[in-house]
Amino acid sequence: MVNKILQLLSIRCSHKKISQPFAASAAVPMRRAVNAQWDAPAAASARHYVVCLDCGQKFEYDWSNMRVLTK
Repeated sequence: MVNKILQLLSIRCSHKKISQPFAASAAVPMRRAVNAQWDAPAAASARHYVVCLDCGQKFEYDWSNMRVLTK
């Protein structure tokens, strides 16, 4: 609630706390084995992103260089 009020007041977030990288889900769901207890790995061309834990903004993540592309 407080974060929402601060966002409305245009106080900028420093984006210092970010999540682990996530792979964006594909438009077509990948098939999964019936008895598998894990998800299939993302395709090599899948896009990755991280999320700011304070404000919720998403940022593109370069998996090969392991860094956030823009902040």
